[in-house]
Amino acid sequence: MFFKFVKRKEEKREIPKLSQQEEFVNILRFAEKVIRDYNSTKGTGTDLGVDRHPICEVIHILGRKIQSDYMVRLLTVEDESDLESFISPFMFKASTILTLDGRTYSDLINKKNIRREADLSIDTVIPWPWKRYRLANALTKIGPGRLLGPWKEDKNNHFLELWLPLGLYWVNGGNHSISVGILQGNGKVSTDEVYDISQIYDHVTCDGSHYIREFDKEIIGKVDNIELAAIFEIGRLLTRQSISF
Repeated sequence: MFFKFVKRKEEKREIPKLSQQEEFVNILRFAEKVIRDYNSTKGTGTDLGVDRHPICEVIHILGRKIQSDYMVRLLTVEDESDLESFISPFMFKASTILTLDGRTYSDLINKKNIRREADLSIDTVIPWPWKRYRLANALTKIGPGRLLGPWKEDKNNHFLELWLPLGLYWVNGGNHSISVGILQGNGKVSTDEVYDISQIYDHVTCDGSHYIREFDKEIIGKVDNIELAAIFEIGRLLTRQSISF
């Protein structure tokens, strides 16, 4: 006997449009769940001898979205990107007073006397490729079988800044060639510009729309990128849990 299978037309489910703040809250709830669930599985008989916390992958998901948005945008413009460059700190102007006694961002961050190496295949490295022809040039020349060969670190051009506890690397030089390394999932870049920003969390919060100074609840910055805002607030969770990249 032959049966005729008729594919039933599925009803389209209406997904409510969330506000930016609602999306922001959902990201943080997801991050909290990953931390909570991972903590509950430690020591349960499975070999969990890993060198990084899974919350790093959550940060990496958000970082991938930023990378993709900026690279895709460069493909669609005629010359230069119209997206904002990444200036440290991205949350507010560096000169913003954050404490009652007048301290700013540079007074609160702690430079670490260590050297770290970013693996472009797995670490969250945020470049700002801004020139269309420069990205095209790097793509066509860098890689196996191409003019310049496989991707390699250029110590005279590649500069990174690492934020702890986030494990977030900012590209301060070599944006286009590092973008190619990220796309090809190949290469490592070392840096001794390593900063712990944990003290910032005592003085600044983010609600998904704005960055807010704690001592007077003054708005000191607008959220232009929800992924970066979420990464910033995940850093607060890491600080509370004494987790660091």
